[in-house]
Amino acid sequence: MKVVIPSSRAINLKYLEPLIEYGADFIIIDDSEGSIKFKHPGFRFFNRRDIKKILGKSEVSIPRRNGACRNFGFYMAWKECADDEIIIALDDDCEITDSSFPESVDANFSARERAVTSFNGLHFNILDLYQEIPENLFPRGFPYAARLNYKPWIFGKAVKATTKFNLGLWKGVFDINAIDKIYGGEWSHPQARLKSESILVPEGTLISVCSMNMHFRKEIIPAIYQLPMHVEVIPGWPVDRYGDIWGGFILKTLMDLRGDNMTVGAPMINHIKDGDFQRNIWQEHLCHLLNEEFIDFLRSSTGYIEKSDYMSMMFQLNEYFIKNKSRLSKPLKLYFDHLTVCLDSWCRILNC
Repeated sequence: MKVVIPSSRAINLKYLEPLIEYGADFIIIDDSEGSIKFKHPGFRFFNRRDIKKILGKSEVSIPRRNGACRNFGFYMAWKECADDEIIIALDDDCEITDSSFPESVDANFSARERAVTSFNGLHFNILDLYQEIPENLFPRGFPYAARLNYKPWIFGKAVKATTKFNLGLWKGVFDINAIDKIYGGEWSHPQARLKSESILVPEGTLISVCSMNMHFRKEIIPAIYQLPMHVEVIPGWPVDRYGDIWGGFILKTLMDLRGDNMTVGAPMINHIKDGDFQRNIWQEHLCHLLNEEFIDFLRSSTGYIEKSDYMSMMFQLNEYFIKNKSRLSKPLKLYFDHLTVCLDSWCRILNC
């Protein structure tokens, strides 16, 4: 079991004790020139100098200045993991409070009973899984237009199924849009509970895939790419804080084409840090405006991509983006000019 954590601050070993005791192999991506330093036999550290040394010019595939630098950890897992090994992605402000967390992750990848939801449109609000939280609370990246007349999904019968990607949820600080913190419902729930431990995400739907607690098989890695962010496309306005959200939309689209299951639910982590919401409002603003155009463009690619392994489908997807990005609005096209270079480099370093 490999654990990938990006950081530019510090790693709190107490947050990770169940995984350390389990014997997990930790890959820490230090998004600096080497500010994180301590000795522990289960931890390896890679800073920006290390990434440059290993990848050379292909370093462009590993974003800077945000959590998407975790892609280098995924690259290392791709090179090192056995086919049946499980990879866990966490953020550095996530505390594991359940001592059985690693065993729960492992058990999640066996065939087990999972609740099925009734289909209610393209976008599934993952916060519907929680008990006793405010209505009209939505996760970061959930399109605003999809909130109109939204009705919570209903969980019905359970079926036995396996998964290749599980999105673990959170207690504590919920991951919602920063602007929603001004007039929205309460977004900190230290005692949060789920209605079901595991939900099958229906085929043909999209969810907000927050990268702070993800679990997946090795074969998914090419499609789990966290998109580069902090890309200025209008003077003073960047595309930012949607790297995992848009990357998650891509992942779910390709998993549906493959016929693979995505699940969401337990095991949960405790999310501790609440970011500077005023700065986050500025960072997220442009992506809120471009979100639906991105989704429509992504969905238009499905008729172009032939079912194959995830590496091949990512190559095909990027080919589609390159051939068709000229029809996008200027801000989104400028972003795709940058993204397609990064995606090409990502596919090539994995394919070496």
